[in-house]
Amino acid sequence: MLIKINKPLKQKAQKLAKEMGLPLSTLVNNYLKDFVVERRVVFEAPMPNKKTIAAIKAARKEYAEGKTPGPFTADEFIKHLKSL
Repeated sequence: MLIKINKPLKQKAQKLAKEMGLPLSTLVNNYLKDFVVERRVVFEAPMPNKKTIAAIKAARKEYAEGKTPGPFTADEFIKHLKSL
């Protein structure tokens, strides 16, 4: 099986794994075992940048002021998205 991996990411991961005395394949296999056993995927979200934080604050303000549409049923939400 072949897995496509972002080349710079793979190189950084290989370097770090080597510094820790581990082959990268050991780390990948360990992650895949956890995935199979636990049946879940864990993503860590990076901290938002200033632009994203500003957008979140603006959206929260609009919501607090009642300027946002909703609440929606699923069908209403899809209809609203298509109208944008």
